[in-house]
This record gives sequence, C-alpha cells and structure tokens, in this order.
Amino acid sequence: MRVSLLLVSVMFVVSCGPKTHELKGGRAPAWANRAPGGWKCDLDGKSGFCSMGMVSGVRHDAAMRRTAAAERARAGLQRLFDTYSASLFRSYQAATTEFRDASEEQHVEQALKTFSAGHLSGVEMRDYWENDSGDAFALAFLSLDDFKAALDKMGELSAKAREVIKANADKMFQELREEEAKQEVK
Repeated sequence: MRVSLLLVSVMFVVSCGPKTHELKGGRAPAWANRAPGGWKCDLDGKSGFCSMGMVSGVRHDAAMRRTAAAERARAGLQRLFDTYSASLFRSYQAATTEFRDASEEQHVEQALKTFSAGHLSGVEMRDYWENDSGDAFALAFLSLDDFKAALDKMGELSAKAREVIKANADKMFQELREEEAKQEVK
C-alpha cells in the first residue's frame, strides 16, 4: 500500500511538473556552467535552492540521459542538507645528505569518502539542456517554502528545532539579498 501511494505521488508530480526546455547545442544556460551540487537561488520570484546535475557518455538513450542528469541534480540538493564526510591525509618526507650525495623522497596520499541520504519533498526539475557533444544537464529547484513545509512534516525533529531551522533559512536568504544589494550599489 505504501509503495503504491508513493508511486502514484511520483507519477502525479512528474505529470504536473513544469515542462522542460530542451535546447540542443548553442549557448549554455548560466546554471549549466555551475559546479555540480547546490546553491541558493531565486527562480520565478521564489527563493530556494538549485542544483545542477550532468551526465556524459550516454549517446543512444535520451531517456537515460535525462534521468541520470535529473537524479544527479536531486542528489546535489540532498548533499546541501546532509552529508557525512570522512577524510584521511597522510604525508611522508625524508631527506638524506651524505657529503655530495643527496637523497630525497616524498609520498602523499589522500582518501575521501562522502555519503548522503535523506528525503526531500517538493524538488522540481526546472530546466534541461544538452550540448553538441551529447552531455546532458538538468536544473533542480526546491523552493524555500516547500523546504520549510517539509520540515513541519518531519517527526524526528522537535518543534523548537524545526522553528530554528526555518528561521535560519529565512535569515540566510535575507542576508544574501542584503549582500547582493550592496554589490549593486557599488
């Protein structure tokens, strides 16, 4: 029953979602030149979070290209809110000098592992673009209002924690607008 309800919900969101604009080649939209992951943005007068997903190398299956780019954009949004990261860095250096002969060695290693999992409601695919090489780009958007509404539905958070998170989200966007206004004045 739960899976059926989820499937119906997904089908409804997909069928009622905004139409994508497929452009083949030409000049890339500005969002397609952003680094993968998420950022604060304003779309159609709504404040929220955007993420760009990209896939390359899928030449003969347009549906797979679109889906892969869209899922990577959704994953970028999730990484904005919750990511576990573990890092290991090791470095070794040695220098030996014996009269005229010198020996130096160095070894540097870095390992990084990240993991992100969570549930985001209200994510919309807002745009899609392909370049002439067949690389696909998708733009995902989560409005600040939808984000705050999803927080209200989270049972694991206390009411106080939800209010603090919502207030901080509003404050973050207000600070961003003030900083942008300062830049426009200069």
